[in-house]
Amino acid sequence: MKKFSIIATLIAISISNSSFALPNQAFDIDGFERVTEYNEGPIATSVITSEFAHELNVYLHPRSEGDYCSYANVYAHSTGEHIAHANISNVPAQVSIQQATAQIPEQYLTENKKLRASCTTSKGEEYEVLVNIPGAPIIQWQVDVEPKGHFVHRPNTYGYHSAYKVNSHLRINNQSNDGRCTTLSNRGVELNLFHNEGRFGPFHSDVFLAHTTVDNSQAGQPVLYQMIECENAAGKTLAVKVFSLTNPNGIYLIEEDLIVK
Repeated sequence: MKKFSIIATLIAISISNSSFALPNQAFDIDGFERVTEYNEGPIATSVITSEFAHELNVYLHPRSEGDYCSYANVYAHSTGEHIAHANISNVPAQVSIQQATAQIPEQYLTENKKLRASCTTSKGEEYEVLVNIPGAPIIQWQVDVEPKGHFVHRPNTYGYHSAYKVNSHLRINNQSNDGRCTTLSNRGVELNLFHNEGRFGPFHSDVFLAHTTVDNSQAGQPVLYQMIECENAAGKTLAVKVFSLTNPNGIYLIEEDLIVK
């Protein structure tokens, strides 16, 4: 009886352990790119289709008919901290393709993340499918503007500096290889901030130096206004700089914004 009891106990433990077996894992080994292809598991490809950083959207393309995902969560890539629950649903007009959607809190918009989706093959094999999600681009932008001409005084309206020199130092981390940057608005003043161009990409990270003197004698603009945007698969970051050209004593920064969206 004692021997039978021991054997029964071992069998029960074995059954219990098997019921809590960890699922297989399908890893994202492609870094933080928009598209990831998997060698095994129920998902053949994942595609990040987010338009904005706070609205995560990932398409999950099944490998075979009957493969599917049931739920997912988003975690901080570096610490593993839970960020948000992701909803799984079918993509409209694409019944076989699913999508994982989640609302990302403000404090995590520029942080690299990981989507963990619980998926099952048509044969009942369970997998945890991992998708690397880049944080929104990080922009560090320093600009110095100094007078280089004379100050034009005009009666009954604003005066302006006839010329000025701009020294721009841009440090961009797009957090993925497919990031792009462009000048969105400049009020007609081309500073060519990205290696003497108005746009640049795709690239992961870079430093851009620009030194130029602007002739303002004909335009008579009251401000220097520049807006740039960098974007990757998961979000966009806007940077705005506005300098006043109407003070005879110098040129001063009057507005700057850094917006992650």
